[in-house]
Amino acid sequence: MRVGWSQRVGFQVSPAPQQASAPTASTGPQAPGEAEAFAGLRDLVLAAGGIDLDLYKDSCVLRRIMLRIHSCGVPDLRGYLRLVSKDPVERGRLVKALTIQVSQFFRNPSTFRAIQDEVLPVILTDKARAGGRALRLWSVGCAHGEEPYSLAILLLERGEGVATRYATAIYATDIDPSSLRRAKEGRYPATSLTNVPTRWQERYFRQHGNHAEVTPEVRRLVFFKRHSVLDPSPFGRIDLVVFRNVLIYMTEALQERVLLALFDALNPGGFLVLGKVEGLAGAARERFEAVNLSERVYRKPAGS
Repeated sequence: MRVGWSQRVGFQVSPAPQQASAPTASTGPQAPGEAEAFAGLRDLVLAAGGIDLDLYKDSCVLRRIMLRIHSCGVPDLRGYLRLVSKDPVERGRLVKALTIQVSQFFRNPSTFRAIQDEVLPVILTDKARAGGRALRLWSVGCAHGEEPYSLAILLLERGEGVATRYATAIYATDIDPSSLRRAKEGRYPATSLTNVPTRWQERYFRQHGNHAEVTPEVRRLVFFKRHSVLDPSPFGRIDLVVFRNVLIYMTEALQERVLLALFDALNPGGFLVLGKVEGLAGAARERFEAVNLSERVYRKPAGS
C-alpha cells in the first residue's frame, strides 16, 4: 500500500476456480515459492511506484494483488510475478490496484459538518483572540482533490472574508503524480457532487455537460504537492490536518509513527480528523485530546 492513500474502497476477493495454491488474504502466501514470489512483488512495487509494502498489513496487500491475479488469469503469485516482471502495463495496473481511490466532495457529510460546526469556529476564534494572520489546513492523501476543495468551500462559506483576511493555504498532498495532475485540473464527473448542496454547486462549480469544474475562487486556496507521509513533514504550524482512511492499512507501529509526526506538524490547539473507522495508536493516544469521537476529531492540547 502506498503512503498518502486517501478515500480507498475495500473489497472482498472470492476464490478463483482452479487456484488452490493461491494465497488468500487471511492465510497469506504459504505454498512453496509463494513467499518468495510475494517478496519479489514487493520489490517490483517499491521500484515502480515507491510503495513500501513491508509497512502495511499483508491481508490488505494480498486482497489487492489477488484481484489482479484473478483478472489476468494466472494461477498463483509465482505466475503473476513472472507476468509483472516482463509486462510494464500490468506492472502499472498493479500499482494502481494498490492505490485504489474513490472519493466525492464532502464524502461522509457528518464529518464535514463536524469540521464546519465544531472545528473551524474554534480555530478562527483562537486566531482572532491571538491576532494570528496565517490559516493553514492540510489534506493528507488528497487523491483527486475532492477533499481539499471541499475544505476550501467550507472556508469560503464562513463568509466575512475569512479566506482573504488570513494568509490562507490548504495544502493537499499525495504520493501519486497522476492523481495530483487530475486534482490540479479541478474537473470532475457530476456524480462526484452528490453530497454538494445545490446552492454550493451553483456558486463553486461551473457545469460542462456531465462534468463540473471548481471555480478559481476555490482553486486559489489549494496548493498541491507530491509527498509521502513517511517522509519528513513539508509543512509546520498547521491548524487542521485531515487524514482519512489511511491508517487502517498500516501496522500499529507505523500508525503511531505517522500520528506523532502529524502531532508535531500541528499548531498547539490544532485539530486532526481521521477516517470513521480509524483511531489513535500507541503514544498518540496520550498526546491528542478527543473532541468528537464519533467523527474521529482530535485536538493537540493548547499547551503542547
